[in-house]
Amino acid sequence: MARRITKGERLNIGMDVFHVGLGWDVNDKASPFPFDLDVSAFMISEATKKCPGDDYWVSYSSEIRVLPDNPTEIIPASHWSNDNKMRHESRPVDPEISVIGSLDDEDGATSEDGDDETMDINLNRVRPDISEIVICVSIFDYAARRQNFGQVERAYVRLYKPGQASGDGEIIYDLTEDFSACASVEFCSLYRHQGEWKIKAIGIGHRGGIEELCGKFGIEIE
Repeated sequence: MARRITKGERLNIGMDVFHVGLGWDVNDKASPFPFDLDVSAFMISEATKKCPGDDYWVSYSSEIRVLPDNPTEIIPASHWSNDNKMRHESRPVDPEISVIGSLDDEDGATSEDGDDETMDINLNRVRPDISEIVICVSIFDYAARRQNFGQVERAYVRLYKPGQASGDGEIIYDLTEDFSACASVEFCSLYRHQGEWKIKAIGIGHRGGIEELCGKFGIEIE
């Protein structure tokens, strides 16, 4: 049976290796442009409350990657001739391979049903001084396209074990808030507490996109 949590609720994760699936529906009539929603994981240091370096922002622009069929070997971004090929042929990862991001899907066409993007997380591999992993979603080029999360419907995040049947033991958080003025949202936080990992349903919206999230968590972007 799935366990549904609400905004502000905290819960023991109860598993060390799991998938994080994120899904949403978009009102296609709300914009003439495709919606490019990007998932990021910000891995936060206990000491600074910021990412300890750019490699701990796991996103479409990460410069260390793994191939989808070989997620145990890190490959540098220089392996690809251009960023577009890199983003479509590899998955972003942190140096310890504890958080593996999703392939970049620029219009949602590759996953019309079910999760739109999926991360793989192994908490046993997380660097000891990382106390929190904040999972966020942002809209690419939101200002020029005049897009916001008010045009995104039925958004959710779910945690589930590899090979687990749908609905069996999942942790699900449905975002029901109005984010019509927002271009990015913090979905949830995975954090250490007294030797255990917990999840907190956040649902914090930001008017700015990925640049605002990066500023909050100590990542400098051009």
